[in-house]
Amino acid sequence: MTIRNVAGVSSIALALVLCAAGVSVADDSSIVTAKAKINSCADGSAVGTAVLVERPSAEGVKVVDVFLTIDRGQKALVAGKHGVHIHEIGNCTPCSAAGSHLDLGPHGHNVPVTENHPFHSGDLVNVSVASSGKGFAHTTTSRVALSAGNLSLFDADGSALVIHALPDLYCPDPTDPNCAGGGRAACGILQLIN
Repeated sequence: MTIRNVAGVSSIALALVLCAAGVSVADDSSIVTAKAKINSCADGSAVGTAVLVERPSAEGVKVVDVFLTIDRGQKALVAGKHGVHIHEIGNCTPCSAAGSHLDLGPHGHNVPVTENHPFHSGDLVNVSVASSGKGFAHTTTSRVALSAGNLSLFDADGSALVIHALPDLYCPDPTDPNCAGGGRAACGILQLIN
């Protein structure tokens, strides 16, 4: 795999994560990547990009590094933390078409969205957005995969990455409608790069 700038993630950041994980960049057969262009749910304007990189872990399971770059988020995202989740359907028109939080587990408890929260497959960490409208988040998850299999994000109807209006409080209280980040502020359809 040639390490390069992939949809807004610097080649240095990507190479550092892969090297720290002990992944040889010379062997690109074990690395799968996907991306999403994130747009505002209100007016469709560009908000940022997400890049997902699947790689083997030292324990032999696949893990996915998620890089989220917010670079034009002033209109869609107020300064502060925002919940980030992978949603179950690859459709953002309108943003509600993305369905609920992705939950690939044996129970599939995602309706209402607070059922089984924050243990959904698609529950990620918050992204912090500065007053300039810029932000960056990196997290690693073993709850999803980009390659084929039971944890794949790329089933018949795909998946989307949604940024919410409020922070995810990671609380399991089904009576709190804002527990999981409140309304949808931005959305992007995940697409395989390789």
